[in-house]
Parts: sequence; C-alpha cells; structure tokens
Amino acid sequence: HNIGIRDSFRGVGQSGEGVVEQIDGVVEFDGHIYLVEVKWWAEPLGVGDVSQHLVRVYHRSAARGILISQSGYTDPAISTCRDALAKGVFVLTKLEELVLLLDREGSLVELLREKVRAAVTERSPLFEPLRKPSG
Repeated sequence: HNIGIRDSFRGVGQSGEGVVEQIDGVVEFDGHIYLVEVKWWAEPLGVGDVSQHLVRVYHRSAARGILISQSGYTDPAISTCRDALAKGVFVLTKLEELVLLLDREGSLVELLREKVRAAVTERSPLFEPLRKPSG
C-alpha cells in the first residue's frame, strides 16, 4: 500500500515515572505521520476516550491522528473531534470500514486520503466513503 508502519510503542517518563503513554501504532503516507489508536470496547467511545488520543497527537507538533473503534463513537465524541480539527488533522474510523476495505481488496492509502480530505475540507472526522447511501 506504499505506507510506512511502526508497531506499538510506549513513552517512558524522563524522571522515573515509568510508562506515561502507549501508542498503538504509527502510519506514514503522503509525507505525514499519523499516531494510531485502536479501541476494542463494547460501547461507543465518548469524549474522554477520544480526548486522550487528541492529547497524544497535540503533544507532537507535526503529528496527525487516526482513531479506530470497534464500537463506534458517541455524537459528543464526534463533535469534540470536529472542533479539534481547528488545531490539526484527526480522523475517526470504524473497524468495520477496514474489514469492508479488505473484503473489497481496496486501497488503504486511498481510503485514508479520502478520510483526511473530508476531515480537512468538510470538517468531517468520521467520513465513511465505503458506506452505502441509504435509500
């Protein structure tokens, strides 16, 4: 897919605090670095859940963020991420989107490009280009 990938890693405090953060992965494409967080929770992610990843992204000036959820997102969480787009690029993805992409043998880079484009231009952090229109 012409995408750089780094596995999960932990950030350790410099004053003996131990592990201060964990990043599930990093992807790089089109010259940008994205910190990736994956949540396998039973309930949709709320404001507090997405905010933790937003903070990790904000603490790295050139980083962007991708959050993948198995259970989806609450409306307030989506709104928080929409507001966060004023400070940087942050994309929400549902796990089912990635499964559907694999089933269709689609391009991960193209999917991510579409999602980033919608986040930046439409202020839509949860754009779902693979979703079939209802009706």
